[in-house]
Amino acid sequence: MSSSSTGECHSTATASHTAPESISAAANSANKVQSPALRAQTPVKLRASSPAFKPSPAKNRQPSSAASTSSSQLRLAPAFKPRPRQPEEQRAEGSSIKGHAQVLPAFASMAVASDGCVERPANSGNEDLFMKPPPAHTGQPPYILPVNHFVVDEQLRRMLALEMHAMSSVSESDLPAQVHSYHSLSPQETVDVFGASFPIRQHQIKAQSIADGRCYSLHRITGTQPASKSALGAVDKWKAVQSPSIAQVYEAFTTRAFGDNSLVIVHELKPLTASLKSQIVDTGVQVSEAFLWSLVLQLISALRTVHSAGLAVQTLSVSTILLSQTNRVYLNSCGLADVLAIHSSPNMDAAQQGDLQAVGHVLSMVLGTSADNYMVVQGQASVVVPGAGFSTDFKELFGYLNHRLTPVVAIDDILRLAGSRVFVELDAARRESDLLCDNLRLEMANGRLVRLLCKMNFITERADSVTDPEWAETGDRYLIKLFRDYVFHLVNEAGRPVASMAHVVGNLNKLDAGSPEKVMLMSRDEKSCLVVSYEEIKRCVEEAYKELVAPTQAWR
Repeated sequence: MSSSSTGECHSTATASHTAPESISAAANSANKVQSPALRAQTPVKLRASSPAFKPSPAKNRQPSSAASTSSSQLRLAPAFKPRPRQPEEQRAEGSSIKGHAQVLPAFASMAVASDGCVERPANSGNEDLFMKPPPAHTGQPPYILPVNHFVVDEQLRRMLALEMHAMSSVSESDLPAQVHSYHSLSPQETVDVFGASFPIRQHQIKAQSIADGRCYSLHRITGTQPASKSALGAVDKWKAVQSPSIAQVYEAFTTRAFGDNSLVIVHELKPLTASLKSQIVDTGVQVSEAFLWSLVLQLISALRTVHSAGLAVQTLSVSTILLSQTNRVYLNSCGLADVLAIHSSPNMDAAQQGDLQAVGHVLSMVLGTSADNYMVVQGQASVVVPGAGFSTDFKELFGYLNHRLTPVVAIDDILRLAGSRVFVELDAARRESDLLCDNLRLEMANGRLVRLLCKMNFITERADSVTDPEWAETGDRYLIKLFRDYVFHLVNEAGRPVASMAHVVGNLNKLDAGSPEKVMLMSRDEKSCLVVSYEEIKRCVEEAYKELVAPTQAWR
């Protein structure tokens, strides 16, 4: 029987085992909330499309005559007759979709508003075309599980869908059709990289690789050539640097495809990200202390990986730091200083100290968005200092990074100043990992059920057999068709379709597991019925599918 019931509907199968053998977490959850009163033993009325029932004889099948049923029993709708929606329903659905299509507020830890979030501009509405939300769970009894119980978390789904859309979309531009081994070029952000006596204009372009089909970020520097023929080899050292907070470097090359001498460095593409400068500094967004601690710890984690490899970024600034909608921070433009030899033969210790000093400068730029973080000294220019709302630990960290306490900055000292806030960052990462694992388990079950549905739809209602035009309407195949109708084509006592995900998922899981629990299936003309187990139905599906794909079978 079904692992859950729908509103105004009774159970639709007789069970010889009270505990179904379901291997899906979704179906198990549905079984837990099922009321004992719903475990009725009433047969289901099903109507067959063919006038006569023609099953092939099989062991353990129990044919019986159709018994009289009450008006509250489920039955199969005789035909699919879509009901035209009224204008009021269409307007209501449109308003619901638009309400769900808004991007979730980002920078949860940056907020200064009363709700703890920074408001972002509303979307253009294009997301509605591919991210319609599931139907709302309203007006249903508590034992009717919503669709969200069986699918990936809605917020996570929307975020992933937005990332996929951002990676696959290509905007119109005058860029060449192909550069090196990359095509489908689409302009992204243009930033000024500061690491020398003059800023370096860097154009970021999204492109797809011909080699592996993945999307990458091409950083193009116009009118520039490597410092020497061997300078491009400096990228090889950066290929081995891997960190969750670094946009990995893959290769570098020169090209004239843009109409000039351009240097291109290929980085890992981080969708739905933009520079810290464009998202915070230029917009004047006021951030919280929690966000600044997270920013510092992620940057220090990335710099620790870089410095351990014997390298230095040397271009760290608000323009080369990427920020995602979930407060993830990524170091961008790594390797640029080595390829261009911005600092000729630098002392590595001094270069690494410069990276740590740059973190203090980034904090000053972010804090400078608020007038409360300025201190005016008589006769001197105003300086950026954390305001009264910041803790003593953060003020000490800010002074340490800006060389107000000691001339030498060390990563270990920064971690000591952070203290227990390191565990806050670690706990956030663990919670995100748990969320992803929980949703991955749901998708694993969904993939298994999709394969089962594909087999059933390959078999049912086929009329392309040369030897028997009614191959799909006889024998075991007809039994599969009746089971398909029982799962998907039920209607309630008022004649309305029953769209219960719990009913579908529960029955498909029992079928996939081959449960010995029995279900009663009735033909559409209500003249014949069968009492069979899910194990028998599964055997019919497997044998019919093998017969369908057998090379000796004659088909048109």
